[in-house]
Amino acid sequence: MSEQRVVVGGGAWGLPAALRLQDQGFSVTLVERFEPGGPFASNGGSTRLWRLADTQVWRARAMLDTLRALERLSDRLGEPVFRRTGLVWRDDVSLPRVEAALRSIDQPVVRIPADDVGDHFPGLRPDGRDALWVEEAGVVLPEVVLGKSLTAFLAAGGEFRAQTRVTRIEPGDRTALVHVEGGEPIEAEQVLLAAGPGTAELLPGLGLSLPLKPYIEQVVALGDPAAHPPAPELPGLVDCPIGDEPGIYAMPNGPLGYKVGLDLPLRALADGTLGDDLERDVRLERSELIRARIARDIASIVPEVVTAQVCTWTDSGDGDFIIGRVAPTVVLACGDSGEGFKYTAFMGEYLADLVSGGPGDEEFQRYWDPARFEGRTAPREHFDPIGRH
Repeated sequence: MSEQRVVVGGGAWGLPAALRLQDQGFSVTLVERFEPGGPFASNGGSTRLWRLADTQVWRARAMLDTLRALERLSDRLGEPVFRRTGLVWRDDVSLPRVEAALRSIDQPVVRIPADDVGDHFPGLRPDGRDALWVEEAGVVLPEVVLGKSLTAFLAAGGEFRAQTRVTRIEPGDRTALVHVEGGEPIEAEQVLLAAGPGTAELLPGLGLSLPLKPYIEQVVALGDPAAHPPAPELPGLVDCPIGDEPGIYAMPNGPLGYKVGLDLPLRALADGTLGDDLERDVRLERSELIRARIARDIASIVPEVVTAQVCTWTDSGDGDFIIGRVAPTVVLACGDSGEGFKYTAFMGEYLADLVSGGPGDEEFQRYWDPARFEGRTAPREHFDPIGRH
């Protein structure tokens, strides 16, 4: 009988990791409180932005690894899980760092003078700031990643327990017990906890205190509702803050228009955990704020709201992921800080390797080690507004 593995959380990290572990010959049970990509997840919607562009060299390298992993996951699932669209990154502060990070991983990057941004992004209004054109960027397709990964996981013999709430993880030296609401505990040699906004409420059972704070974010897709597709095929956009105005992140969204979000959370979850805070109403004032911003800044998009949705993301306390072994039988992966989905394929491989006893990557672990907070539990009051998404 093969060794048992339990993955808690069927989202952008947990589901690909469960598939990878099942492919490696383990007997895997995937436990999900809701459903992959559902309204209470951190991973809804039809597109998420990916890009090699970042202000830090090590993150650019991690994204290069992610690009290769996206290609491997596409091969495994028999369907592309991402598209290349290119990206315009505009700012008056971060450009030298982004350019240097891209060149350090031998990636092409083009400096765009302020008045010429429309040459790379049709209809983008110049605002006096230069930009970069980043060729290796595009969108991840969450519905393909989650839907196809789940299908492949089940076909490979994995067990999926949907609508199952984990109440506690009890680590041991040889096995761990995963306690579930209304059912018997599940015993496994190794457990991966990757429950997104649901992670914080499970930390006390592991004897951990970490600065996690889940937020609600709202995004809007715009375009001409009568057109097919509603918006033209445009590149991705990271338009960093200028003055007191928050930055935006935006991407093509296929049949749903052009998707835009502000780097400004809608609200924090009620008690600092997911708990029973399941209100996910769209705020009309946020939709209007985004619509007006696009009407002003991007002439190629009809400024009509096609659809709007909310999702969650969890601040890690310093903006970097929290990933590592926290007990002999438990690996923790949380704190996506709004960037989790762009790493989805990479995390499928990386987390499966950690769960299987691999050492991880020395540089990544230096930034992601859960022990770095030394018991600090207070979340950040302010997070870096430059290109978080």
